[in-house]
Amino acid sequence: MSKKRYLFLYGPLNGGGAERVLLDILRNFDYTENEVHLCLFCGGGILIDEVPAKVVKHELWPGYTLGYKLAYRASLKFGWHGLLRHQFHKIMDAYGNFDVVISFLEGMPLRIHYLLDIKKGKQVTWVHCDLLRFPYTDSQFRVGEQLAAYNSMNAVVCVAQDTERAFKERFPQCTTQTQVIYNPIDIAKVERMGNEKNVDNKRFTIVMTGRLTPQKKTERFALLAKRFKDIGRSDILFQWIGDGELRSTMEQQIHDLEVGDMVQILGFKRNPFPYVKSADMMFCCSGYEGFCLAICEAMVLGVPVVSTKTSGPIEIIDNDKYGILCDHDEESMFNAVLTMVNDADLRRHYAMVGKERVKKYAAEECMKQIYLL
Repeated sequence: MSKKRYLFLYGPLNGGGAERVLLDILRNFDYTENEVHLCLFCGGGILIDEVPAKVVKHELWPGYTLGYKLAYRASLKFGWHGLLRHQFHKIMDAYGNFDVVISFLEGMPLRIHYLLDIKKGKQVTWVHCDLLRFPYTDSQFRVGEQLAAYNSMNAVVCVAQDTERAFKERFPQCTTQTQVIYNPIDIAKVERMGNEKNVDNKRFTIVMTGRLTPQKKTERFALLAKRFKDIGRSDILFQWIGDGELRSTMEQQIHDLEVGDMVQILGFKRNPFPYVKSADMMFCCSGYEGFCLAICEAMVLGVPVVSTKTSGPIEIIDNDKYGILCDHDEESMFNAVLTMVNDADLRRHYAMVGKERVKKYAAEECMKQIYLL
């Protein structure tokens, strides 16, 4: 029996959540029955070395090179896609056809998938966020192109029920069937990596992991610390694990609010889990999330969670059954976090039920659904 052949299309493997989900999927493939290729239209990234050795890697361009920029600009501004298509076929034609071709992110990976006009195999694309409330991808397509791209697919996979509902409302004219496949949580891996290092926090610690981007609403983190400082709770440590374009902005805000003694930016950590495990709670302050891998990983490690109401967290936390949900205004966020800080019994309860909740998203179930594609 021949192997099923998968081709994943993506950009550079930086430190974002979607990239880590993709890597978890690649790690959990059964390579005795499947052949997996990963084509990066723009190669490199800090996570590139974590791609499993059995994955066949390809790069259309080795990074944000002049060749890539010319191809991208010609395609987006003038509608001439010849350079993109030529580069893809020059590299990939030798490998023949695939059973499934997957663009693993909305936006540019989907656009390139669509423009390549691949005729053979099932064409699938992934949606990781709420495209109704936060249509950040619109600027990456020419007029009418985004809907056409989704309609050219055989399936649109959303990472949460609310993400799917938002997608259908954002694109009511989409004729392609949608389905939900939750992000895989490699529970054993998270637990193992959480034990690789001992982190000893000297005070109550509130942690968050993620890239420092507008989506994450990083300004809320320092503002919350300021609220706690104003009520005399300077003994709390707010710890952000991650890096990104807003780092200098966040550092300036921390300075301006005079909370440098309370807020730490630890930067990118290849293994963030010991820091998460040692924290007393997690606070996700994002403006929008699709699934939110960080919340599930905290639950695996027995860390209780407070989150703003966004697509994935709403579904995972389920009306405060497995954590605390709050609105996006400053007062709601402060009151929710303060409730968790002040109630040790509540934190123990959410730590316990969270560990049970996250079993629903075990990697094995996700992989079954991917094989069914």
